[in-house]
Amino acid sequence: MMLEKFCNWVVSTQIKTVEKLHLGRSILALNAIPMEFFYGFYSKLNIINPPCSRYKRYIAEYIKNNPVDQQSEKPIAIVTGANSGIGYSTSKALMLAGFHVIFACRSKDLAVNAVTKIKEETNLENCEFMQLDLSSFEIMMCPYMKTKDGIEMQFGTNHVGHFILTNNLLDVLKRSAPARVINVASLGHLFSDTTMDEIKERVMDPSKYDKLKAYGNSKIANIMFSTILAKNLSDTGVVVHSLHPGAVNTELQRYATFDKNFIMNLLKKLTLLNPTAGSLTSVKLALSPEFENVSG
Repeated sequence: MMLEKFCNWVVSTQIKTVEKLHLGRSILALNAIPMEFFYGFYSKLNIINPPCSRYKRYIAEYIKNNPVDQQSEKPIAIVTGANSGIGYSTSKALMLAGFHVIFACRSKDLAVNAVTKIKEETNLENCEFMQLDLSSFEIMMCPYMKTKDGIEMQFGTNHVGHFILTNNLLDVLKRSAPARVINVASLGHLFSDTTMDEIKERVMDPSKYDKLKAYGNSKIANIMFSTILAKNLSDTGVVVHSLHPGAVNTELQRYATFDKNFIMNLLKKLTLLNPTAGSLTSVKLALSPEFENVSG
């Protein structure tokens, strides 16, 4: 725990120093990357309070604070990308906490397999598949592609698709208050362009494409959307959060060039968080009473 507090202090000090000296986000990003790997390595060594223990504790605390009433309907959670990685681990926690979880995924085959698997693992039936194509699959640093609407793929999938989905659900969320909207952003937002004109140009012009900046643009959009939506819904009982899950070893990196390097793959296994650890922030934001009235 002392080491974890020290790491948090180092990161917060870096942020304050960069802001105070106007050093720029790229300096912060370069400093934050090794700290992310250190966090991942530390999580694998932390046998006193390992990620799986915290995962179970968040679920147990929610159940304790929200006793199950057999006569009432289960609260509903919609999880995009629920068939693997962080989405799968988050869905599993929500099911165990008593939610009816909708696996909102593009691929029917992958989602049905995930639903079957999670039912076997939990011995629960409170989930279902809903086919949802947010332009494609959630992706990270892919080659230049466009959605069917002509938007750069990373921006269209990681931001625009979720933006439209959330706005279409706003009336239901307000009627269901208290409710929570949780967007998985990333520290990768530090690699985004710095002006709206640059972001627009990068999104629409193939000649300006840079896969790392494009990913950063999609993630800064997640954060900006969450911040503005939180203000707009401030008196409705709907809270909104965006989060950085940590450096997680999932399928999202399949387009990254380092993913094809044996040594880098070995380092990934040693230092990156597993999906359960990567889902901890999402699970805590979804279940903890600490964030019921905190938004932004």
